[in-house]
Amino acid sequence: MREYVIYRHGLNEVNQAPSRGLPEKMPVLRLRADSPEEACRLAESQVSLLEGQSLSAEPADVVDAKVNNLDLKAEALERLDNPA
Repeated sequence: MREYVIYRHGLNEVNQAPSRGLPEKMPVLRLRADSPEEACRLAESQVSLLEGQSLSAEPADVVDAKVNNLDLKAEALERLDNPA
């Protein structure tokens, strides 16, 4: 089993409102499953989905690596702006 990050796609004023600054693709849950498809099926009972919305799943280790890489880039840029 692998851990997945579940994303909800689709804007809706009730649960993913652009007026509140929420994105079209938003992480809503992490869970363990055997496949992305199973992760989405499990998530359907745990997150709200309204008309025009759908779910997708990405491996959490891949998502975490992307986030960590962005953090490292931001830190490097900050060091360039503020040399010791």
